[in-house]
Amino acid sequence: MNFQILTNQEIEQIHQASLWLLSEHGLRFLSGRALQVFADAGATVDFERQIVRIPEALLGKSLGAASGHFRLWDRDGKAMLDLQDGQMRGHNVGGCVRVYDFQTSQTRPASQQDLEQMTLLIDALDNIHVCRPVVYPAEFPKDKWDIFTAATMLQFTTKPYGVSAYSLENLALILEITGGIAGGLVDLLKRPFIWGSVCPESPLSYSNKTAEILMRYAELGLPLAIAPCPVAGGTSPVTLAGTLVQLNAEFLAGFVLVQCLRPGIDVKYTARPLPMNLQSGNATFGAIEMGLMSAALVQLARRYRVCSDVYGLGTRAHRLDERAGFEKAFNGLLVGLAGADLVAAAGLLDDALTSSPEGLVIDDELLGMILRAGRGIAVSPETLALEAIQRAGSGGNFLADEHTRKFLRQEHYLPR
Repeated sequence: MNFQILTNQEIEQIHQASLWLLSEHGLRFLSGRALQVFADAGATVDFERQIVRIPEALLGKSLGAASGHFRLWDRDGKAMLDLQDGQMRGHNVGGCVRVYDFQTSQTRPASQQDLEQMTLLIDALDNIHVCRPVVYPAEFPKDKWDIFTAATMLQFTTKPYGVSAYSLENLALILEITGGIAGGLVDLLKRPFIWGSVCPESPLSYSNKTAEILMRYAELGLPLAIAPCPVAGGTSPVTLAGTLVQLNAEFLAGFVLVQCLRPGIDVKYTARPLPMNLQSGNATFGAIEMGLMSAALVQLARRYRVCSDVYGLGTRAHRLDERAGFEKAFNGLLVGLAGADLVAAAGLLDDALTSSPEGLVIDDELLGMILRAGRGIAVSPETLALEAIQRAGSGGNFLADEHTRKFLRQEHYLPR
């Protein structure tokens, strides 16, 4: 597929505007160590104001180091998948604190049992290829949600897992757990089944904690995701293009930092732009503007040769109703046709506050259709099927034809 929400010229305009923000305005990094890394690499650093200005040459050098891959193994270290191999994939919503109870039509706080059952479900679903912390159970201590949730989910799935560490101390414990599963930290880093994720603080800022965790991932050599989450009209400009410019600058600043520490490290562009509901002030996960911006970010990620991970299955709906279906379908299809490497976030309800086991199953099937649409229609001498048409002749059929047997599962999405 070659669906583009923006022209190449418009993508270049966004890049150039982001470059101006990086080189002239600058971003704030509240980590002294990060400031020194930038300074040593040739950036202009105001240590007193904690502002970094990244010149075009340094950005170009960092982009030139992009690996063009995002490689992960399964928990057993046997099967490797490259999320940037041109095949679209899906993953679940992460970080929800509530579960939608289908029997009562009510939401309630997530429990450890929910986490275990939903992880088993994710492990069984065909179109969810990697996973995130699906819910944070109320029984777990909030300051250690990241540790307990990772430890629980890795018992019930072999699929690669995305870590959102709350602190360096918590990250050390998560690495101890995952290293133990792999047979040691060295073995984990050789065949990582986890990746790390950080979120800059929009607008244009990296806290000390965020920068330090990001640098720790880079120093270890773990695949990592940089996930700016601006809200248009709140923490970024109300215009979609303005939000894209700011978000892109936030991503690129983190990208340069990690490439300075570990050139060629696998990086995922995990973009989460959301419009603000100007009546309530809430971020709106089902708005069509989310899909439009996400589709544009797929193009930006492709320009930079990094893996794209964007929201598609978002909704404001509080339950599994028609609204949830059409909001997820519209936005998911937009990013699917744009060719996203990863389509998020199966199971999402209620602006990402709630997840649902039934929703995971429904969204798995929806993902299957989106992924199929993203492949488009293959046109070749074989798929044109002239020989098969000739064999069937006038008034015949194709039910038992060898051509049908060969191409049925390739051409048609067969839901479970």
